[in-house]
Amino acid sequence: MMPQIIDRVSMRFGARVGMAITSVMSMALSGAAAMAASPAAGQMHQTLRVGSNRQFVLPSVAAQFARDGDTIEIDAGTYDRDVAVWKQNNLTIRGAGGIAHMAAHGAAAQGKGIWIFRGDNVTVENIELSGASVADRNGAAIRLEGTGLTVRHSYFHDNENGILCGGNPRAEVVVENSEFERNGHGDGQSHNIYCGRIKSLTMRSNYIHHARVGHNIKSRAARNLILYNRIADESDGNASYAIDLPNGGISIVLGNIVQKGPLAENRTLISYGAEGYGQADNSLYVVNNTLIDEKPGAGRFIFVRDGATSVSVINNLYAGAGNLLVGAGFAKGNLAANSGDFRDMKGGDYRLDKRSKAIQAGVPPGIAADGYSLTPTHEYQHNATSRPRADSRRLDIGALAAE
Repeated sequence: MMPQIIDRVSMRFGARVGMAITSVMSMALSGAAAMAASPAAGQMHQTLRVGSNRQFVLPSVAAQFARDGDTIEIDAGTYDRDVAVWKQNNLTIRGAGGIAHMAAHGAAAQGKGIWIFRGDNVTVENIELSGASVADRNGAAIRLEGTGLTVRHSYFHDNENGILCGGNPRAEVVVENSEFERNGHGDGQSHNIYCGRIKSLTMRSNYIHHARVGHNIKSRAARNLILYNRIADESDGNASYAIDLPNGGISIVLGNIVQKGPLAENRTLISYGAEGYGQADNSLYVVNNTLIDEKPGAGRFIFVRDGATSVSVINNLYAGAGNLLVGAGFAKGNLAANSGDFRDMKGGDYRLDKRSKAIQAGVPPGIAADGYSLTPTHEYQHNATSRPRADSRRLDIGALAAE
């Protein structure tokens, strides 16, 4: 693991309240307290508060009384075996006073996962979800069945899937400043994040690592924006692809640190179109990433199946054996690196050494086909955040600008 990660809990979330809410308390308090505090007819956009001394004892009880547009604030603490189906639209669900931890311990709503969202346009903030497992080995911390999900400052770990999206072609998913760790059953069929044929997926400034045999990110979305993340096995992870875009789509992979560890299940970091193209526009842009392959033997940094609309690979700094691009595509400004280009490559610190040949060696990356600028404006900063890049005049190659 990275030497910077000394105290994961305190670095990510600050102090927690050591509150455990049991099923006995749920039975004793939820009915009367929830009914007494339920919203009056005609009132809209209320804040429902959850906690041992609040209106609602458990989030699952609040889920029964929430209405479209409500905010649910969940006191920091651990909520054991509490799972829920949320049917409302335009909800905001957030931890209050710290992180609220949904520790499923194998419990599942409708045999699917911890939280199932059937409504549209749901926002989740400051929530930890762990322990989702079901009989079909596909249990999700969050399962999206509606058309919109935004997740911020949350932590998904030790589930069979972190986030699992269905195939709603109108669904849009945005995940920012969050961490995904050790999700996957271990059979290669479940992942840290898996989205079906949705409209769009945006992953920004996240730390996504240690998927169990499955992929760190898998998306069949028509549009994928994967921006300023750290996607890694570190020294002891055994994920398959770091990024799998099996059906193509307009996909921009910009400013990411992508690392394949020595124990990885295969030799490809980024895979595009491996299961056949399924969109009208299958254009891939891989720009200003730092790509590290530590698996022994020759690998593939980027694999592209024949038949893509266009492929542009620009300003990537890559270290390890193997080919940068396997498949047809346009490449410029890329640079093969060695340990001397980084502050501490062995220790997982991929900031540029002041003597690196990548400094001010980038080329103008241009504009993507859908009008998105390919010039990086930010860079990943641990843990699960980002900051503006320092090389505003002339680009350095890779995901991290020289300081």
